Amino acid sequence: MEKMSRKAVKKEQKVREKERIRVEKEYARKHPTQIEVVQPETREEMRLTRKGRYELGSDGKLTALGKSKRLTHRYNIIIITLVLLIIGTYIAFFLVN
Repeated sequence: MEKMSRKAVKKEQKVREKERIRVEKEYARKHPTQIEVVQPETREEMRLTRKGRYELGSDGKLTALGKSKRLTHRYNIIIITLVLLIIGTYIAFFLVN
């Protein structure tokens, strides 16, 4: 067995690591994980889904639809808050003059 320098060993390890990552990504693309929508059971899941308002996947995370609904809800709350602040500012300026 021939001796290799530290640099050569590190380079070989990097090449192996890149190849391993490439193969894992390829496998993940060919074999996607099937996620089913489930009902929240634990307290943490209920908190995550806001008492079942948003879809929860079988992997314990929100589904794409659940994330979209949650983001839509947050944006709506922000818009309503900003509109109320703008109206409040106009009323305050009107009362000052």
